[in-house]
Parts: sequence; structure tokens; C-alpha cells
Amino acid sequence: MMWVRHCLAMPVFLIVVVLLAAFSVTRAAGQEGSAEAEDNGPVAGLTHYFEAVETLAGAFRQTTRDETGEVIEEASGHFVIARPQRFVWDYRTPWEQLIVSDGEKLWVHDVALEQVVVRPLEEALGVGAAQLLSGDLSRLEENFSLTAGGEDVVILRPTDPAWDFQRVQLELEEGIPVSITVEDGLGQRVEVVLRDLTLNPDLSPGRFQFEPPAGADVMQGS
Repeated sequence: MMWVRHCLAMPVFLIVVVLLAAFSVTRAAGQEGSAEAEDNGPVAGLTHYFEAVETLAGAFRQTTRDETGEVIEEASGHFVIARPQRFVWDYRTPWEQLIVSDGEKLWVHDVALEQVVVRPLEEALGVGAAQLLSGDLSRLEENFSLTAGGEDVVILRPTDPAWDFQRVQLELEEGIPVSITVEDGLGQRVEVVLRDLTLNPDLSPGRFQFEPPAGADVMQGS
């Protein structure tokens, strides 16, 4: 039941992870859109920041709310990201769970259940995030409507209705994202607060490799 409950929040949250890691890729391919971003306050700060970030590490606190605003789950842990598609999310509360992407596969290890679920990364992320990671889309502005939601807030809305979320809100502090809120089409909202951030830490490729522990039940996700 732990695994089932946590899956309610995880797909939306993974989309946010991929968006953060992929910004610099789409940005670099769409330099002709720079002038528009430079005139858009926090949007400019965000795009410039992600052009310079290859890796990111820190701690997080995640809160999931249902369509009424009631908190249905709270979690916390640590993470590392290496763009565009490698990441580790290490949940420590309310239970131990490790989510690892090596760029091709996504591994989810539930420690208490001694269970590992593995899926191809693109299938796990869904149509929107997988499409962005493919590199076929040349400009960030072609995929999202980016607007300033305040002095230090950026609002992103996908232009393709087939994407798996409706709205992302990024809150910045001195140009660094510190809070990410994702809303899906069913009224669920996931807020992730980032803290103790380290920009461009030196991460070995082995950091994103996962070997199921002895005795764990390994299943192919569907």
C-alpha cells in the first residue's frame, strides 16, 4: 500500500524534475527567443540560471494536496540532478524510498517492502516530459507559455494539451528556484520546496547507477 499511495504524487513530481534538468537543453537550441526572455523579469533570470547549471544537489520537502486543498501526503529527503535526464531522489520520510534515473531506466526502490520497480524512463515520465527530453523541440517558447507571476515567480503552461500537467509555478530566490508547484488536470497539486542547494557539484557517473539489493523483489513496471 505504501507504493500505491506514493505513486499518486510521483508522476507529476518527476515531470518537474525533468523540466528543471531540460531547461538548458531547450534554451540552447532556441537562442532566437532570447530577446523575449530578457524583457520578462524572472523568466530571464530562470533561463540564464539553467544555462549555467549542469548538476544540482540539495534537500527537499514535498507536499501533495488533493482537489480540495487538503494535504494527503508529506515527504522529505535529498536529491541530485545531472542534466538532462539523470537524477536521484532519496526519500527519508514518511518512509524510505529511492528513485534513480540513469538516463534510460527509472528505478523505484521501496526499502520497507524490499521491492524494486523498473521502467523505461520515457514511459515513466509520460508524453510531455519524454517529448521534451527527446531534443526534437527546438525552443522553450514553443512548448510553454512563460509569464511572470510576481517579482520572483515564473508561471509555465504547456502549449500542448496532451502534456501531463496544466501549470507549473517556480519561485526564485536570488535567481535560484527554491519552490516548485505542479498542478495536474485532476486538481492535485504537488509543492516541492528546495533547500541547502549546491550548484554544479562534482558527481561521478556511478552516482546514477542502481543495483537492486540482494533479496529485493524486482518487477518490470507497466
